[in-house]
Amino acid sequence: MKIKDISVCMASPDGDKAAFDFAQALASANDAHLSCAAFTVLPPMILGYGDGSAGEIYASILQQTRDTMTEAWEKFEDGLKSYETAVEMRRFEAFPNRVEALSAMNARHADIVVVRAPGKSDEQPHADMLEGVLLGGGRPVLIIPEDWSGGTIGTRAMIAWDASREATRAMHDSLLVIQEDATVCVATVDAKPGDTGHGAGPAWDIGAHLARHGCSVEVHNEDGMGRSTAEVLMDVASSFGADLIVMGGYRHSRLQQAFLPGVTRTLLREAKVPLLLSH
Repeated sequence: MKIKDISVCMASPDGDKAAFDFAQALASANDAHLSCAAFTVLPPMILGYGDGSAGEIYASILQQTRDTMTEAWEKFEDGLKSYETAVEMRRFEAFPNRVEALSAMNARHADIVVVRAPGKSDEQPHADMLEGVLLGGGRPVLIIPEDWSGGTIGTRAMIAWDASREATRAMHDSLLVIQEDATVCVATVDAKPGDTGHGAGPAWDIGAHLARHGCSVEVHNEDGMGRSTAEVLMDVASSFGADLIVMGGYRHSRLQQAFLPGVTRTLLREAKVPLLLSH
């Protein structure tokens, strides 16, 4: 199946420009429809006591947020008129606790969704957008690093393989963006042969499967040697010259992710190239 419907989730025209530019280029290359989920995230309500001035202050902040973002999105939409292909604007206004649900709903109508990676200083609302798409939308999501300025992806892709359901889903979803003549690195970390999981030879079968799709495949079975799994994967991606990292997202529960430095969470913050995640 080819990509014919792309959605990009944005919380601001300026901060998410890299994600939009990438989505627009991907849509153009695939002759695909592009929609932009433009979020105006409203400030949380202020609860106060005393003379009741908190309500007036909050109302003022709320209106200022709406006015500022309306002006910003209208200016952004006017700028789209210079593009050869049309972009469908979908405007969402939501409090922070609604961003995830709206992102999930929007994602279900696209083949793939593009989101900027959560920055170290501003995890919200991008973390909520990402979790909504990935965990609730059922669609693969391409995460673009905040300072990424690359062009095409999928000519040299690294697949983080742990023989899980999530990794399998991500690998197959990645065929939407991996080029037909791509070189693909299948990377495992501390993988062991077994009757289930990796089978007799870690990554052998999945490497052969990808080769049947026309990819040139390299298998890298890495030893952690005291490094975290995320560190090993980033080292392999760097030495391989990957322009895309593919992996299953969020193997653990959200509660565990909140307290543990999971592989997904670390790569979202540290990866220098786009990530394709599926759940």
